[in-house]
Amino acid sequence: MMMLLGMVIFVALLVFLFRAVAWNGCAHRGVYQPHPPQPGRSSSGLHALDERYARGEINREEYLQKKQDILSDLAAAQNRG
Repeated sequence: MMMLLGMVIFVALLVFLFRAVAWNGCAHRGVYQPHPPQPGRSSSGLHALDERYARGEINREEYLQKKQDILSDLAAAQNRG
């Protein structure tokens, strides 16, 4: 019985820590911004991609591939400019 109680407390602690870390990233800005704008870089493509993923229009693999493509295009444009 004590072992079961210890496991429940351990799992509850893990859940609490995960939620604290996850919410801490958003709480200081007041709103969720997955990619904060950076000077000289356009984040509209990333924002649109994030919205499509959040709505379930694309799956995780497609999201990650498109995100990588957008970031590499932005890096290439920044290196040229």
